Amino acid sequence: MKNIIYTALLSMFISLSSCSWLDVNSKSEVSIEDMFSTREGYYTTLSGIYISMGGENLYGNNLCLYALEPLTQQYTVSDTETDRTKWAQFQYSTDEGEELISNIWSTMYNTIVNCNVVIEQLQKDDMPTFEPGVTNILLAEALGLRAYMYFDLIRMYNDSYKVNPNSANVPYKTDFGFSIGKKITTTELLQELMADLTKARKLLQDNDPIFTGKSFNDKYVSYDRTQRMNYYAVTALMARIEMFRENYKEAYLLADEIIQSEKFRFIKQDEIIETDIYGKELKVDRIFMPEMIFGLYTETVLTASKETYEGLTQDFVKSDACYEESDVRRNWLYTNPSANNKINLIRYQRSKLTEDASKYGPSVVPMLKLSEMYLIAAEATLKDKSTGGDAISLINKIKKERITTELSDNASEEKIQTEITHEYICDFKGEGQLFYYYKRNNMTSIDDGRYNGNSVIMKSENYKLPLPKYEQDFGYGNSN
Repeated sequence: MKNIIYTALLSMFISLSSCSWLDVNSKSEVSIEDMFSTREGYYTTLSGIYISMGGENLYGNNLCLYALEPLTQQYTVSDTETDRTKWAQFQYSTDEGEELISNIWSTMYNTIVNCNVVIEQLQKDDMPTFEPGVTNILLAEALGLRAYMYFDLIRMYNDSYKVNPNSANVPYKTDFGFSIGKKITTTELLQELMADLTKARKLLQDNDPIFTGKSFNDKYVSYDRTQRMNYYAVTALMARIEMFRENYKEAYLLADEIIQSEKFRFIKQDEIIETDIYGKELKVDRIFMPEMIFGLYTETVLTASKETYEGLTQDFVKSDACYEESDVRRNWLYTNPSANNKINLIRYQRSKLTEDASKYGPSVVPMLKLSEMYLIAAEATLKDKSTGGDAISLINKIKKERITTELSDNASEEKIQTEITHEYICDFKGEGQLFYYYKRNNMTSIDDGRYNGNSVIMKSENYKLPLPKYEQDFGYGNSN
């Protein structure tokens, strides 16, 4: 990790080179004092963190499509891509696999270091003058984004929590100095993340327009709050983490708060594809934007999807059998006659023609969304009856909105859990979340992608990406 931190400090992360405060073309460094001498420096730096997260190495490709989706077994991979085929079989130690692992790790930590810079600067006394409440929003966003990334590092590089809550492959670094970071267990790191998120939630509860209804003149805060780490996004992330560490009642209460807020809603069928009388598409929303608690804006995903999931020779969805004919999520799939009727994932597909731009909403990757809150609440209720929730009603709400067959009122607990898994398979195509669901439950067999009763046997080690070789050489990689 030492080399990563050096890189981060010298360049303040190369993907931010489009930002006005960064000069990577000279040997000189931009001082932190200069960088944060104006309000613009804070806005630019925090915006740059979102840009980094939306890049190819993270949520613009690898963590929503290229790296994590094949591990769910829901896709075929071209036989000509030997390394990628092995990756989909959990053989991570190919040349391409090692490069992929290293890119995710290094980019994530570089972006975390930039969060650390912003967090420290936002807590200093000698800051530029902001409109009251704005610095609290900025600080909360930085804390929330850092926690989001750390949690995904845990979910990728540490053992399953059920197997080993003391796994310690993810160094915890909260500064931007040359130290490597603290060796810390999953249990300990989750406690740190929840403390940060609790602080962020309080700051946003008092200031975030999406929660308070306040209006600001500040240009940054006036941006669409569902595309920022907002109050409900922090709450949703806390629900996700509490579910992960098996605090079911707490997870339920957090998820239920979002459900009861009615700030987000399920998309209606006629909002997904709107056509004229001749069948020409006028409006398209395959992302299901009304459901987004936090959608990360990134145009990178459009190219990534086109190159790997929408073509004639790349990754194809194995089967559409998990979806009923009436399921609105079928709009995410396209049976391609030019590819021998193989099924493309077209969730992110859009026309590049200038005249078609008005058909689409913002280009975002789902990071936290309403259906997950229903599934968390349902699963938490199933595993802890003291929540007082109704798992069947919660699942049936999703099924009703997706226009699929609902569970019977007397469904068994086994059937309820099976349907929760079914909904994760159906509802998270192209998001990278299904693999994490399997890992959280340490499932020993998973659907093979054809939804016909066949499964793939899973070993615990399949659920953990190995650390980059330079990290192992430096002394990490021992989970105990």
